[in-house]
Amino acid sequence: MRDQAASLRELKANYERMVSKPKAETSYDFLSKIKRNTPLFAYILIYPDSLNAKFPEIDNWLSKLTNAQHTYLWDQANLINNKVLTSKSKDLLSFPVLPKQMAMLDIISKTDSERIDFLKNLSNNLDKQSEVWITIKASEISYYTYLFNASNRLYIMLPDFEDTVLKGYEIVKTLYGLKIPTPINLLEFSSNSFFEEAFTSNRIKNVAKKFLGIDLYYAGVVLSNGRYIPPINEENQKSIKNQTGASCSDFMYSFSENIVNLTLGTN
Repeated sequence: MRDQAASLRELKANYERMVSKPKAETSYDFLSKIKRNTPLFAYILIYPDSLNAKFPEIDNWLSKLTNAQHTYLWDQANLINNKVLTSKSKDLLSFPVLPKQMAMLDIISKTDSERIDFLKNLSNNLDKQSEVWITIKASEISYYTYLFNASNRLYIMLPDFEDTVLKGYEIVKTLYGLKIPTPINLLEFSSNSFFEEAFTSNRIKNVAKKFLGIDLYYAGVVLSNGRYIPPINEENQKSIKNQTGASCSDFMYSFSENIVNLTLGTN
C-alpha cells in the first residue's frame, strides 16, 4: 500500500499542475496586445449586387485610386473571382488579396478562441500595410456594422446603369438607418473609355441632402478601360479622404474592440 506521505505528494503535484496551467486567452487579452496608433487606414467598397451591372476588373483600377505604397485588398464581396486569381500569379497583381472570410458572417457566435484565431490571422496579413480596401456586397451590409464603424471611409460603387440612382440612394439610406458615422464617397463607373461629366453622384447627393440631411462626397469616376479620373479638386479630396475619423488609423484595434463589445452586448 502507498503511504500517506506519497499520496499527499501526488495530490500536491496534481494541484500545482492544475493552478499553473495557463488560462485560455480571452478577447480582452488579445485586445490588450494590439499595437495602437498604427498607420493603417481602412476603406470599404460597397458593391451594389442588386444591379446586374458590369464593372472593370478591380485589379485594373484599385491601385489607381490610392497612392499608398502598401495596399491590401480584403475581397469579402468576391469581386476577384477564382478564375482571376488562378490565371494571374499573385505576384502580378498590384496588391495582395485576402479572399472572402466566411467566419465574418457569424463572428459573434464564435467562441473566444475562434474569434482570436481569426483576428490574429487578419492582423498578420495587415501588419505591414498602409491601407486595406474591403469589398462588401450591399445586400450584406447589416452583417458588418462593426466593420463599417471601424473604417475611415466608405465608397459606394455606382455603375453606368439603369436604376443606379435608386439603388445607390437605397444603400445610402441603409447606412443612415444603421447610424454609421463613417463619411460616404460616391465612386462612379462609366461605360465609356473617355471622360464624361458624372451626373449620377450629383443626383444622389442632392436627394440625400434634401431628405436625410447628410453630405456625400464625389470620389471621381472609373472608365471602362480602368482609368481613374479623380475629382477636379483633387487636393481637397485627398484632405477629406485622410481626415481623422472616429477610428483614426487604429483600424485593427477598433475592429477588434467592436467585435468584443458586440459579444458582450455593449455595442
